[in-house]
Amino acid sequence: MSRNFELMRQARTGIGRRTSSPLAVETRDNSSTQLARGTPALEEGSAFYWLRAIGVLQKHWRLSALFAALVIITTAMFTFLSKPVYEATARIEVDPSGEKFNLESGGAGATDAEYLETQSQVLQGDSLAIVVIRKLRLDQNPEFVSKAPASQVNTRPEQLTSQESEALAKFKTDLKVRRDTASRLILVSFPSHIPQLAAQVSNTLVQSFIDQSYQTRHDAVMKSSEWLSRQLDDIREKMEDSSQALVQFQQASGVTDIDSNKSTFTEHMGELSRQQTVAQSERIQLQSLLKNAGNADSLPEVRTNAVVQQLSQRLAEERAALAQAMVVYGSNHPTAKKLQSEVDELQSQIDIQKKAIVNSLRASYAAAEARESMMSAEMKGTGKELDKMARYATLKKEVEANETLYNSLYGRIKEAGIAAASKSADIQVVDPARVPDVPIRPRPLLNMAVGLLAALVGGIGLAFVCEEFDNKLRSPEDIRRWIGSSNVSVIPAIAEGEVAEGRLGWPKRIVGVLPVPTESNQTNTFFLERPNSPESEAVQALYASIMLSWPNNPPQTLLIVSALPGEGKTTVALNLSYALAQHANTCLVDADLRKGRVARAFGMSTGQGLGDVLTGGATLETSVLEIPGVSNLSILPAGRSKGNSGQLICSERMDQTLAGLRERFGFVVVDSPPILPFVDGRALSALVDAVVLVGRAGVTTREVMRRSVELISEVHGAPILQVVLNGADPNTTDYKYYGYAYEDSGSR
Repeated sequence: MSRNFELMRQARTGIGRRTSSPLAVETRDNSSTQLARGTPALEEGSAFYWLRAIGVLQKHWRLSALFAALVIITTAMFTFLSKPVYEATARIEVDPSGEKFNLESGGAGATDAEYLETQSQVLQGDSLAIVVIRKLRLDQNPEFVSKAPASQVNTRPEQLTSQESEALAKFKTDLKVRRDTASRLILVSFPSHIPQLAAQVSNTLVQSFIDQSYQTRHDAVMKSSEWLSRQLDDIREKMEDSSQALVQFQQASGVTDIDSNKSTFTEHMGELSRQQTVAQSERIQLQSLLKNAGNADSLPEVRTNAVVQQLSQRLAEERAALAQAMVVYGSNHPTAKKLQSEVDELQSQIDIQKKAIVNSLRASYAAAEARESMMSAEMKGTGKELDKMARYATLKKEVEANETLYNSLYGRIKEAGIAAASKSADIQVVDPARVPDVPIRPRPLLNMAVGLLAALVGGIGLAFVCEEFDNKLRSPEDIRRWIGSSNVSVIPAIAEGEVAEGRLGWPKRIVGVLPVPTESNQTNTFFLERPNSPESEAVQALYASIMLSWPNNPPQTLLIVSALPGEGKTTVALNLSYALAQHANTCLVDADLRKGRVARAFGMSTGQGLGDVLTGGATLETSVLEIPGVSNLSILPAGRSKGNSGQLICSERMDQTLAGLRERFGFVVVDSPPILPFVDGRALSALVDAVVLVGRAGVTTREVMRRSVELISEVHGAPILQVVLNGADPNTTDYKYYGYAYEDSGSR
């Protein structure tokens, strides 16, 4: 092993001070760095999730079964001990077209849906409920009041007695009024332990509602009729006065009506307006023509004038003859001069004729302008009569309004009289409530089916809720999923007595009450005492994992560490030392200078030890003790310390001590103090070849384990070679997946 030691010493340069092989580097990355980050290193398939779910149910089956039993028992008790409840239902039809008389519209004042909803709310009102309570004397019924008093008469109907108030609250709680949105039906239901009472209450409520609706309608109609009659007299007087005033005004002004929409004045004003429009149009047209008077040829009157056209034709003929004579005879010939004289004469006549046309247009324009002015003056003169016409229109509108109002109110009075004389209502009973034969509750089959379903779903859900809130590590899957390590060893709980090494029963695990167990003075050496037990087989598996982790170069120094006290690290270190001693010379070092227990586990006196070696009070050779009866196994007890354990462990002398042990022994197992409360374990992790991290199933939480891994990674400690789940229950599914469950360990 000296060669291994030299290799280790040479590799301690750089961060972490070691890597004995490439596999060790990979182990460090996978087990320390990833653990510190808390990233799962195992990809789980759907099949594993199903197995995980089954495992969760098997783990919490007692709690799920207890919850399911409570649900089923409660459902059964409620079902079979409850008093039957009967419900009677009456159906009524409400016709919005028969709604009570409305002064504003004379018919329905709201939509059908709004009116039906209003009637539904009226059915649930206090007034109808009080009427039913008093008719049926429900305030004396034990179903509605807690204590039925002696019969008494209420002298103040507007005020409720205490029994009536209590009955009213019960009545409104039980009453059900449902509106069928697809029709005009309203369903009135009432439950009771007495079927006859349920039907009686529903029918009484419906009949009271119909009576109240009719009475309300009748009272409203009568009041409306009385008010309309008084208003009709006043309007009749106003109508007569306005008609007389209109007649007097017509006689004084001379304005008469031609028909309902015309009068003499309006006809006169209309004719004047028409004449003015015609004159204005004519003037505008002539004005536009005179704008082009400088070029008479462009005027349509000139171009279409027969005289101008005839003269222009003759002028063209003479000009043609003149042109021919000048070619034949010359310009001084008498014939040419004669033709020239005729051309000039024709041109003069055309000009005279054009000038006459233009003068005629100017005269027409002046006449049109004068006529337009006269029409405007006439219109201004008649404008003085507008005040009279405004007065006339006002009087006429007042007469028409009074007549319309009078006729409308007169028709309303006739309608009110007919409605008051009629006893028809807008509510009809379609189906009266009948005495029910079958109770609506309890319904045994349905209740038990729902109870069974609730028990099943609730039990399964409760198991997963407990699993979700349970942050304690109980299986290798928990470590792989929450911590990230794939190298996990399981050591089952040591079955010595009902509770072994802090193991708790399932009731406390259910509620999550898991106090940290205290370490006993007796450490279990099951590897020698029960070599064929499941726990011994687990230690053998741990030994094999350590040996095979680094092929041809297994770690020489191992640090056994746990997060907190009571997690079984000393027991693991002791039994692992036994296993290593079967193959090579092994030394178990008790590095817990505060509370060393290794020497007491072997029944040896705690004299000098590691503490004395580190302080210089003893040598390593004299402090190492051989174990009687066990070959190849020695121990270095904790010895004595003066309260400076952390400083001694972190000193250079500790490194020298481990170096001396490497030269002398094939394997060195170091039992460390807990890593979270003390710095000793962190310092030792940087001096050894590999670390074995121990946690107790059902006690160690994932936060504690994850923090321990982070602390080792922060100080660049040795790679975590194995995570040991100590104290696992051999009867649980989690352990059965990863080891054998022996029925009789002693028979092997």
